[in-house]
Amino acid sequence: MTTSRSILPSLDDRRARRAAVLFTVTASLTLALTGVGLFEGNVVYPSWYDLAAFDGFAAYHTAFGQRLIPWLPVPLLVATILNGLLLRWRPPAVPRAAVLATFILQIGIGVMTVALAIPLQTQLGTAGYSPAEVVELLDQLTTVSRLREVPGVVVALAFVWMLHRQLRWRA
Repeated sequence: MTTSRSILPSLDDRRARRAAVLFTVTASLTLALTGVGLFEGNVVYPSWYDLAAFDGFAAYHTAFGQRLIPWLPVPLLVATILNGLLLRWRPPAVPRAAVLATFILQIGIGVMTVALAIPLQTQLGTAGYSPAEVVELLDQLTTVSRLREVPGVVVALAFVWMLHRQLRWRA
């Protein structure tokens, strides 16, 4: 007697593929955004010191910030949400503890951004500060940037490690 086998992938196979796609998208977005964030903190912020005495700095800063929103803050929020989804749907080779750790670190980065960086950015976008006051705000923003970079790089390295595990598991 012969048994019939379905040519369609099993439900478990489809879930594993979807989890792998979710993981790949999350990792790719996270790694790209880590680079963008490092560029902003280490190239863009220092260049603002040269503009501190510029009368139009606040307007320039506001325009820059508005243009940046779809390229950094919104994708960072999306990456954090996707990382949260990985807690439920992750590939078998990716340890849940690593996903949880990266998610917690991303939430911490978000809290630092909302509590510390956004108020400083708002002040920098407000006219009326002297060049010395702008420099002081930039010093504070640079410090906050460094505080966010440490967990950000840890998250990126963790995703590289998880990608390695996923690729090794699939090979």
